Amino acid sequence: MSDQRLLTIPTFSIMLEHHTIMRDVIREMDEEGEPYIREARFINRLHRHMQNVGKDKHKQLSTAFSTENLLAAHILVDKDEFGGESRLIFDRSVIGVFRLFDRSLFQDLTDVALKVQLGGVRLLLSQLESESLLFSDADLDYKELMDELFHRLSELLNSIRLNLVKMQDINQELTDASEHAAKTDNPQIFALLQQELIGKISRLLSRHILPTRQFLDEKSRLQDGRNLFECLQMFRRLFERHQDHQRALAMLRYEITFNSFHSQMSKVSHSVDQFLARSKKRLRQFNAIEAAFGELTCALDATQQNLKRSLIDSEFARNNSSFMGLMQQARPKVLRISRSEAYLNNVISDIEARVADLGVLKQHRYAQLVSSKDDSTERRLARAEQIFDLVKQMKMAEYQDLTLALHRRLSDNITDYHFIDLLEGLNFLLCNHDMLDGHKLKTTNMRNRLAQDEIIYLYRKIRTERVIL
Repeated sequence: MSDQRLLTIPTFSIMLEHHTIMRDVIREMDEEGEPYIREARFINRLHRHMQNVGKDKHKQLSTAFSTENLLAAHILVDKDEFGGESRLIFDRSVIGVFRLFDRSLFQDLTDVALKVQLGGVRLLLSQLESESLLFSDADLDYKELMDELFHRLSELLNSIRLNLVKMQDINQELTDASEHAAKTDNPQIFALLQQELIGKISRLLSRHILPTRQFLDEKSRLQDGRNLFECLQMFRRLFERHQDHQRALAMLRYEITFNSFHSQMSKVSHSVDQFLARSKKRLRQFNAIEAAFGELTCALDATQQNLKRSLIDSEFARNNSSFMGLMQQARPKVLRISRSEAYLNNVISDIEARVADLGVLKQHRYAQLVSSKDDSTERRLARAEQIFDLVKQMKMAEYQDLTLALHRRLSDNITDYHFIDLLEGLNFLLCNHDMLDGHKLKTTNMRNRLAQDEIIYLYRKIRTERVIL
């Protein structure tokens, strides 16, 4: 490392310019759960970063990130030796600045950290309750205590707010991790990744989310003293008693803000709890399937080793609970896609009809057609005329389900489409044979369902067939 020294501002400017170094350092400290970084690891990360910079930058980084320079600039508060290793301890304010650059670096609140914060607030409250101070800014001790009180409350508020911001993305992070585990082809790796994910979720829930939710619950009762809201309410009463209405109002605002955080944290807790339950269920199902598959494989191997047995004994299925009721399950439905001429003709005619519809809509004003639920007679009549013109312009083809085909056409081409539009269009087709373009209608006994606005409609299929003269 270089023997040169830089002032605090130039040193910190270089650290901000290359903030990825400190990002990795802070992330490693958080993962290890330690307030320090080992000097050997710090130097290793620095050297890896310097491999991608020029000669001048290399020298600059070597000078700025040298241990002696960081100590002289008061960015490092201490360097100690422990267990034969040299440890670097950064100033908390420096670490806090770099946490602001990356949401993933926001430090999770734990039960211990919250109790320490609450203990400080209780201590300030006990000093006020002792009546040893004058409730006046002229008293320097009282003014210093007020400054400390609002600083602690603001710091606590900011810590919880940052944690909420981080927690709002936790569902997406957990989903990505779960999808990564599901993509692996190795069952052992899948089980291992799922177990690691469940452990991570459980630790997050028990160590960070639940303690924070309980801390923000105004109804919680603590054995060692008042909870946060009881302290804030006591502060407010003391200020009101001494006619300090501004600070009393400030305490009320803190109460409202912390209470709003509780509802948000409860949503996060419920969401993570559900994800944990799903993950555990998924792992149990996977283990059950693996166990059943293993037993089935053993039974199959027995038939391959014995020339007199070509099938697995039915006794195996009766005695194995994993396969009970298998014969009562319905067979999978066949996907009705075929290479028959009739099927291909239907597909082609449907595509041709949709292309023709699109061409008609591009040439006319119906592309901007807006559906309406207005019950006025004039608007309903105007709407019916527009639907009539639109259906009249569309190309007719052979359909196995005319209602579904018309529903798809109208829903694709009409903004704010409603089910009444389908009934109007269907009525025009049934009553006007010219629109059928040489096709006849045949109502079948087969039924289908359509969902619209969370309502499911059941109807009989109407088939169109071309009339051959």
